[in-house]
Amino acid sequence: MRNTRNNKPSFLNTAIIPFFKKYGIFLIVLFLVFPYAYKYLKRTIASVRDTNLEAEKIENANQNAKADPVLTKQKVQDIKKKYPTINQKTIDAITASAFKIAKAFGTNVDDNHVLLGGSIDLYNISAWTEDEKTAMSVLKKHIGTFPILEEIYYKTATKSKNLRNDILKYLSKSQYDEMARFYKSKGYNWL
Repeated sequence: MRNTRNNKPSFLNTAIIPFFKKYGIFLIVLFLVFPYAYKYLKRTIASVRDTNLEAEKIENANQNAKADPVLTKQKVQDIKKKYPTINQKTIDAITASAFKIAKAFGTNVDDNHVLLGGSIDLYNISAWTEDEKTAMSVLKKHIGTFPILEEIYYKTATKSKNLRNDILKYLSKSQYDEMARFYKSKGYNWL
C-alpha cells in the first residue's frame, strides 16, 4: 500500500513557483531597469528646477536693472509678508542698509547699467572701488536680521547678486575675520 499521508500540495509548489515562472523575467527586468529610471527621473527633475531658478534669477535681475521704485517697494512688501513679526520700521532700516551695502560694494543697480538687454554691463567709475568699512559697519547693525538683509539685497538692491558671495569677494581676509569675531561675540555664526 502507498503511503498517503499529507498528499496536500505545498504552498511553494502551488503559489510561489508558478508566480516566478509567470512573472520572473518581468521582476528581473524591473530590478535592473528601476535604478536607472529613478536616476534619470531625479536628474530630470533637478535640471528643471535649476532651469526655473536660473529663469527666476534672470527675471529678477532684469526687473532690478530698471530700478523702478514701485517694483522695489512691492518686492520689499512681499519679503515683509514672510516675516510678520518684524515691524515696518525695521524692514525700512534693513532695506536702507541693503542699498548702502550695495553702494559700498559697487553692486547697486544705479551704478551699474546695461546695454543690449543685459549682455553688456556698463559700470560707473564710482562703482570700481569698494568701501568695505561702510559695508562692515552696516553689516554689524543687522546681526539677527542677516537673512532678511540678504534677501532684500538679492531681490531689490542688486541685479540678483548674493550677499554672501559679495562679502567673500570684496572683504579682505582680515576684515572677514574681524566680522567673524564680532558675530561670534554676539552669539551668531558668520556666514
